[in-house]
Amino acid sequence: MTSGRFLRDGSPGDWPFIRLDLVAGTFVWRPPCSDGLVRCVPADSPATAVLLLSGEFDAETVPCLREVLDEVRTPQVELVLLDLIGVTFGDCALVHELTGARSRPQRHVLLGPLPRRVARLLALTGTRHTLDIALDDAP
Repeated sequence: MTSGRFLRDGSPGDWPFIRLDLVAGTFVWRPPCSDGLVRCVPADSPATAVLLLSGEFDAETVPCLREVLDEVRTPQVELVLLDLIGVTFGDCALVHELTGARSRPQRHVLLGPLPRRVARLLALTGTRHTLDIALDDAP
């Protein structure tokens, strides 16, 4: 991993959540307080952003995901694909962020199959059928 650079102007102490690193040629957002990670990988089309999520996403780490969603909010991007296969834990903060993405200008699609814990979380919160999920084999 190369040394990270910060996304915003100002000192890192002004905004404690997000750091940008370059890993294997792709940008990675990682909060300093957990193993949560969001990687933006190249897509076949400039109109598509592909985000790979892994680790834990709770109230402390979801700002990392929010930052990436803000970064890909450009006039060129029409579709955001969120691959959650690597998510090992999520709570209501993750659900809130995923459902809130519906109000953004791009279409957001979760790529399945969803990890069992994430699928259960969405089912328990009643949000599973309100989100676009592709390649999902669950009922």
